[in-house]
Amino acid sequence: MKGTKTIALLLSATMLAGIFTGCAGKTTKITTDKFINACEKLDLKGFEVDGKKAPDIDDLEEGFYLYADTDAIEEAEDSIDDFLDEIGLDDVFEAENVKSFAFAAKCDGFDLNDLLDRDVLGSTELDGAAAFQMTLDGNYAEDFMAYLEDLLDECGISTDDLSDKEYFVSKNEGYLRYHVEIDKLVEQVVDNDVYDDIYDYLYYFTDGLIDSVEDFSGDAAFSFEINGSNIFFILGLNVNTDETSVLNDFVKAFGATCNPMDVPVNEDISENLIDDYLDDLADQIAPGPDPATPTTPDNSGATKVGISMPTKDLQRWYQDGDNLKKGLESMGYAVDLQYAANDISNQIAQIEGMINSGCDLLIIACIESSSLNDVLEDAKANNIPVIAYDRLIMNSDAVSYYVTFDNYQVGRLQAQYIVDTLQLDNSSGSYNIELMAGDPSDIAAAFFYTGAMDVLMPYIESGKLVVVSGQTSFDECAIDHWKTETAMARAENIISSYYSDGRNIDAWLCPNDSTALGVIQALDARNYSVYWPVVTGQDCDIANIRCMIEGKQTMSVFKETKLLVDETVFWADKILGGFDVTTDSSYNNNAKNVPTFFCTPIVVDINNYRTVLIDPGYYTEDDIF
Repeated sequence: MKGTKTIALLLSATMLAGIFTGCAGKTTKITTDKFINACEKLDLKGFEVDGKKAPDIDDLEEGFYLYADTDAIEEAEDSIDDFLDEIGLDDVFEAENVKSFAFAAKCDGFDLNDLLDRDVLGSTELDGAAAFQMTLDGNYAEDFMAYLEDLLDECGISTDDLSDKEYFVSKNEGYLRYHVEIDKLVEQVVDNDVYDDIYDYLYYFTDGLIDSVEDFSGDAAFSFEINGSNIFFILGLNVNTDETSVLNDFVKAFGATCNPMDVPVNEDISENLIDDYLDDLADQIAPGPDPATPTTPDNSGATKVGISMPTKDLQRWYQDGDNLKKGLESMGYAVDLQYAANDISNQIAQIEGMINSGCDLLIIACIESSSLNDVLEDAKANNIPVIAYDRLIMNSDAVSYYVTFDNYQVGRLQAQYIVDTLQLDNSSGSYNIELMAGDPSDIAAAFFYTGAMDVLMPYIESGKLVVVSGQTSFDECAIDHWKTETAMARAENIISSYYSDGRNIDAWLCPNDSTALGVIQALDARNYSVYWPVVTGQDCDIANIRCMIEGKQTMSVFKETKLLVDETVFWADKILGGFDVTTDSSYNNNAKNVPTFFCTPIVVDINNYRTVLIDPGYYTEDDIF
């Protein structure tokens, strides 16, 4: 429904993003020139569509505007048609009718981290303006106002029930303007039965989310307005602050005469919009079940999940297992968590025990990717879903889902860091590099190495990078079980065999922190005293962060395992709840295309380790120093 599309656009922006506030004028003729003039008076940064993109969300505090003329619109016609479809205007006109398009956004006090942090969400102060404006090739006022009437009708609202300030139409001019107080809107959401389902979907914010959202105060407003051949849309939000400077400045600069925030609150509209929006959202996140039915099963501890982790010896696996257990237990599941001490036979026996004890779901981080086929056949025979956790289980069609980071991208990030640090694209000399790879039994190791070599190989082939040892194949560089002592022994052999004449090692590609630690220990043991190489890593283990501070490890890729844990717990809950779980991505494990959920890795170095690791509480100062 086109009304639903527009309502979803409005409320997802105001309720979930909380970024923009805005304005619109009734009597002033709306033109592209006036729109751009208003943007420039607010010192917004200008962007044209052709060949450029809008800035990242982190730049929003300064604000930006984007303007597209006829030529740019012709090139972007499909995108504009998609945009019109998304906001419900595709039945009113098409991209070919658009002669110019402009978009602007500005927000004071915007901090994306605040919007993602439940502890500060309720006190976040936002004050801003956002709008888009289109100039058309004809008069669409009549069709546009018919569209607005349809939108209201779909929400069960008659135009006869609206005041003149809320709805107006004449020959060449018309608008729908709506205003709601944020605390009343939140009250409508929290009191709505469907909210329980939405909250279950967002469980990983914990109970603090409700308290934070209920602390919201302020105003939200939007207007659809038309004047002749110009359509103007404004979305407004002003939260937890008495400041309206951006909003008022935009109104004044645009030359408009009426602020949508001035419209009295219509609680009937608020209630109907919320009901319609939440019903639609519930259908999207939980297709099939009645939205009034709780999405989290009341298992009273009867539903059991088995978690098999490789080892306690690596901090990462111990921490992940513990956090998975806590997350599932907080939702009422019984959990059997076991660590296999990096022994394949132990892991097989432990999984078999979980199956025999009546586990309803298995979460497995395998030690060796192809060793679990027989035991997983037992799981399949007992209709037990299997989630492969971060390591893909190969050659088995019993694997139901795979939750991981983009491991190919991890390798690319490591390699690109080397390229950028050595400035390979801007220097004329050559540099020496040595390579490590991970455990050949771990399929992720191949993805790390492939991603890295896809970046590095052109430089190796051109002679810009020189592998002095000549060892470039995965098999030559692999480190069994990711062991630090094995990596150290190989690194010592390379140093003594190829670098005893004192030549530099400029970079050492290491796929994870345990292999990086082995390289660092080998360099120290050999009293390596020339220019210290760029040393990469992954996992941000405490020992390696200390090496980073000492200048002995240059970077590590942080896979924020809380995200991986949250994603796994979320989908485990959905699977156990009987929902149809689908994904847009998959990995082939030689037996099937396994549906895959991805999380995004982060590059960490001496410049940002505090903001990434300490400030969010992943580590404390005492852990590292």
